[in-house]
Amino acid sequence: MAHSGGRERGAYHHGDLAAALVRATLDIVDEVGVRGFSVAEAARRTRVSPGAPYRHFADRDTLLAAAALEVSRRLRTIHLQGMATATSPQERLAMVAGSYVRAAAVHRGAFDLLFAPGLRVHHLELRDSTREFIDLLLPSAFDVVPPDRAAKAAVELLEALSALARGYVALLLDGVFGEPDAVAAEVAARATRAARAMVDGYGLPDAGAQAPGGS
Repeated sequence: MAHSGGRERGAYHHGDLAAALVRATLDIVDEVGVRGFSVAEAARRTRVSPGAPYRHFADRDTLLAAAALEVSRRLRTIHLQGMATATSPQERLAMVAGSYVRAAAVHRGAFDLLFAPGLRVHHLELRDSTREFIDLLLPSAFDVVPPDRAAKAAVELLEALSALARGYVALLLDGVFGEPDAVAAEVAARATRAARAMVDGYGLPDAGAQAPGGS
């Protein structure tokens, strides 16, 4: 995520302080992480008094939760763009992993807000966004898994896809594959291929119970 003094000075416009504070929060978290974030620094970057943010946000976690909701909205947009080009339920599910990687490459540290503990209790919309995302994917998951164990298998598949995607994101941001900006597209493709294999596995009659060498 790019940073500039111009963004700081131009961030706040009359009537838009809450949105400006969210933008500043995303920039700060991207630079110093969730633990390094302070409301005072967000106020400084939006050129308002230290107390001004509290007219819109009850406390630090409430502001962080609002910023996390903005990341969630952006991620949903990326997911929807990818899913719109998919030709099957399997592809729609597999593309989720690649979407996570691409979003993490753009948002970097701010992406950690999605998984920061405790924020969902401060923002009902943030909790709702998680449920909406699951609702978005569940129809495809039900289309993929065998009907005789659809409910359990669909939930397990979405859990596994989330774990796989978060794993690739962690490796990307840790620099395991190289400079994130340079390798994001390649890592997104790897994550998508791995997710596709996982989805195919859940679609088998009973892949884990087959005898070795059996057909």
